[in-house]
Amino acid sequence: MAYLSILLGALWLGILTSVSPCPLATNIAAVSYLSRRMNSRRMGMAGVLAYTLGRAIVYSLIGLVLMLGLAAAPQLSRTLQSAILPFIGPLLVLVALVLLGWLPMPPGFGFSSARTASRLAGLGLLGEFLMGMLFALSFCPVSAALFFGTLLPVGLASAVPLPVFAFYGIGTAAPVGLIALAIVLGASSTGKIMDHIQRWQPRLRAATAVVILLAGLWLIFQVCFNSGNSIP
Repeated sequence: MAYLSILLGALWLGILTSVSPCPLATNIAAVSYLSRRMNSRRMGMAGVLAYTLGRAIVYSLIGLVLMLGLAAAPQLSRTLQSAILPFIGPLLVLVALVLLGWLPMPPGFGFSSARTASRLAGLGLLGEFLMGMLFALSFCPVSAALFFGTLLPVGLASAVPLPVFAFYGIGTAAPVGLIALAIVLGASSTGKIMDHIQRWQPRLRAATAVVILLAGLWLIFQVCFNSGNSIP
């Protein structure tokens, strides 16, 4: 049950990343590319699945690389875990401040461009798969804070880490895929759906920031309390 909660939390963080203002322009571009096959519902659905799979694989690979790096040096891994533990709480607090807009961060970084995405879109399902991978590598301040600051510590501490990263990738593709499918299937309320997402996004992000902030403060309290008990 606890592991299921972690997976659902990772899925939610991915969804929140997708509808945040920072990657919203990239996701709108992805919707336009994925929904261009309006004459074929089957190919439209297959394109959404390929895009989702590309994103999930990238985040899983990042997690796998980090896992293998830690597994290659068990003693270093244990040392780092004990050394990093006191910093997880403050890191979560910083992530919450970023989500609340109280702490500025440098511009995002990544590998996506409109020209490259347009070329990939012409390659069919393979291009849509590669486009998912490309857009997943384009981190912005919000996505970097959520992935490296919140998801990464939780994922690496889980019994089975890879599904945690995969669920995050699925979450980042879910709103894009649903809107693209709505367009392909001929839904007339697609614009209203996008308006509702943009309208509720600040509230959802603020609610998530509060939860992350409380978790960070709780971890800080636990570290300080345990440290206090360890003093003779």
